[in-house]
Amino acid sequence: MNCLAPLLATLASLTATVDSDPSPAFEFRRGDRVVLLGDALIERDARYGWLETRLTLDNPEKELTFRNLGWSGDTVAGLSRAGFDPPEAGFRQLVEQVKAAAPTVLVIGYGMADSFDGEPGLDRFTKGYLKLLDAVAPEGVRLVFLSPIAHENHGPPLPDPAAHNRMLEIYTRAIESIARQRGAFYIDLFTLTRVKSGRWLTDNGIHLTETGYEALAALVAVALEGKSTSPAPVVEIAHDGKVRASTHLEVKNTRVEPGRLRFTLVRERPGEPPPRLVAHGLSPGRYRLAIDGRPAALGSAGRWASGVAIDAGPDHDQLERLRRMINRKNELFFYRWRPQNITYLFGFRKHEQGNNAVEIPKFDPLIADAEREIKTLASFAPRVYELSLIEKEDAR
Repeated sequence: MNCLAPLLATLASLTATVDSDPSPAFEFRRGDRVVLLGDALIERDARYGWLETRLTLDNPEKELTFRNLGWSGDTVAGLSRAGFDPPEAGFRQLVEQVKAAAPTVLVIGYGMADSFDGEPGLDRFTKGYLKLLDAVAPEGVRLVFLSPIAHENHGPPLPDPAAHNRMLEIYTRAIESIARQRGAFYIDLFTLTRVKSGRWLTDNGIHLTETGYEALAALVAVALEGKSTSPAPVVEIAHDGKVRASTHLEVKNTRVEPGRLRFTLVRERPGEPPPRLVAHGLSPGRYRLAIDGRPAALGSAGRWASGVAIDAGPDHDQLERLRRMINRKNELFFYRWRPQNITYLFGFRKHEQGNNAVEIPKFDPLIADAEREIKTLASFAPRVYELSLIEKEDAR
């Protein structure tokens, strides 16, 4: 996760101006099936895997499974899912797809596509949202509502987003009202992403980039914890091995030798950004940090005293392998529920190639294999950190 360190600043700037009291946390339960439903905001996340990766790592003992049913351009009426059928068929498809996924937690991210209908479409959107909930969220399914993100201003030649943001805010407040009515957990992404972060989060104003989804994952994870911000993982240790401070980290088995400081670091929250290591009182010179024997960072004693973000090493590599496996699983699931040539396999032309539909369930064991690998990769071992003097500072 080589871009998590810079996103600490992004997350801080996104949340700094949001003045809200902490909300109750959302509690995932062991074995939850989390179904993500919505428009492009949801579908495109399956390409990058940041949200699922973060929630998996934040709930390591819960054994969560995820199914992404997002569909770009979709509305609460399921319009994009209709294909060659009448529009109302899209809603039937939407309901069938959610029921087949059997969610215990339903994360819903609609609003962006619907917002282009403007104020005349607001009443239709609200009624459609409620109709959708009645159809797919029976008692017992816990709900998390995501508002649409703000329309980011990229400047010319892209259009000025001011008017669209006014409309997005109206739709956001409508979703908030529905969330209150239904007792759903609500996350106001519009307000959070309207704050200028200093870096682009979208590629065209409304579609998040990979960096944008990484920031989104952090925002959603922190909101689900009932917080407005999350302190970055940090450990401060002195040259004599005494731990001055630690956040989301446990320091064990400290050992001090001439020119060497060794300790074991246990990360409480592997999904958090890379830890920041601060080492006080080192003798002048250059020091190398090795993690489990692998070089991870270099710096002077002064640099270590200021703190160094550890964005390389075995934890970083494992996180990236985990995210890649999550993306692979999402790809397999996509082909399972939205196979290529779907019209020929299941639609009005199935008389031509419908016999090939027997191949589609063969994705199921591949998905199961990927999920077993995800479970393995989501477990992180303690790491041995060793800070060694490699070059003394010239005393002259």
